[in-house]
Amino acid sequence: MMAGAARLEDRLGPLEPSYKSRGEAQVGRLVDRYGIPFFYEQALLVHDRGQYRVWHPDFTLSTYGGLIIEYAGMPDVPEYRDGIRHKHHVYQANRIPAAFIYPADLHGQQWPQRVLHRLQYAAGYEPENYRVPAGPEE
Repeated sequence: MMAGAARLEDRLGPLEPSYKSRGEAQVGRLVDRYGIPFFYEQALLVHDRGQYRVWHPDFTLSTYGGLIIEYAGMPDVPEYRDGIRHKHHVYQANRIPAAFIYPADLHGQQWPQRVLHRLQYAAGYEPENYRVPAGPEE
């Protein structure tokens, strides 16, 4: 390597997205460790309140039938909770599969496997067909 030349890794920058919260980072790292490709805050066109709008859901899993993951980090705040309900309704009305992950989902024994099963279920996998890829034990 030539003196003063930047390494490829330094020129590419971080491979992990700049997550907006610790909970989003946990979810992103979980799906990444299980080898599930995802897009972070990818634009999505939805029909909402009689208009087409562009939303940026937290995660989009293209290999899970376009499953959307929304991390709902403040479910105890009434206005935020109303927003979560509205998003859920809009995703259903647009026939977009979605899973909402809450802070309590990211704790306890074997939480990664439980969250993975919820994602598989939300994507339409039947419980007997669950495939749990080799992943971390936390």
